[in-house]
Amino acid sequence: MTDTARKPLSLLIQDHAASLSPTDRQLADLILGFPGEIASYSAVELAKMAGTSNAAVSRFVQRLGFRSYEDMKRHARDMRSEGFPTYLLEKNQTDTAGQIARHVHVSHQNIAETFGALDPAELGAATAAISNAGKVVFAGMRNGHFLAKYLRWQVSEVCPNTVLLPSDGETIAETLAGLTKDDVIVVFAIRRLVPIVRAMIGLLPSLPAKTLFITDQHYRERYKPTWMLRCITQSPAPLDNHTAVLLLCHILADEVFRYRGDMGRNRLRDIEDMHHVLGEM
Repeated sequence: MTDTARKPLSLLIQDHAASLSPTDRQLADLILGFPGEIASYSAVELAKMAGTSNAAVSRFVQRLGFRSYEDMKRHARDMRSEGFPTYLLEKNQTDTAGQIARHVHVSHQNIAETFGALDPAELGAATAAISNAGKVVFAGMRNGHFLAKYLRWQVSEVCPNTVLLPSDGETIAETLAGLTKDDVIVVFAIRRLVPIVRAMIGLLPSLPAKTLFITDQHYRERYKPTWMLRCITQSPAPLDNHTAVLLLCHILADEVFRYRGDMGRNRLRDIEDMHHVLGEM
């Protein structure tokens, strides 16, 4: 993909700010207000909204580095698909009550689609591996980090050897080195993966540990983990909706609790007794 195709429109416009004509600035202001929605408009419609001509639109998009307006529309669709928040902003927004209703509706849809496609056998196999593992590593960045931290905290109530990546002051390599076939790596591969997560995914085939990926509908990496649980994260807003992911985490943790049986109950009892002695609760 070219540098132009990868750069947000805001940066492309900023690169040419000094040379923009008054007409160009009108187009720039209009596009920057809702960059993701330009994919829905033709060049004629955009020119009309900006009070300018088709020729002016063509000159403007070429100045930004695109061959045509259609190329810029394709760029907007790609950036929107990748989850760039500014490309998910809507020009015409509903009121608060309407937006709440939309969020609730989409949450129900996400849960229904996620668990309608979930394979119980896949979940059961991952549960057994986590429950019996010598060490369980939970990894994620950005939104995935908080989700990994939540699931690790839940599972650690009944499984003693759990690790969160990235961890304060430690490199990823320091945790992954030395893992065995009895260990499990749980990766939250939520969209817009940062380079270090992609690098880690590239390393996983060389490691003996089993892998569980909790992903969304955007996962396109070549690596196929031992188990993959895919969640739908559609949203009526720029921020992804992780309702189905959290529900999956809750179910997975509960399955681990049940699978661990007496060992889990004994650990949980010891923790609660210590809470009482330390006055932590």
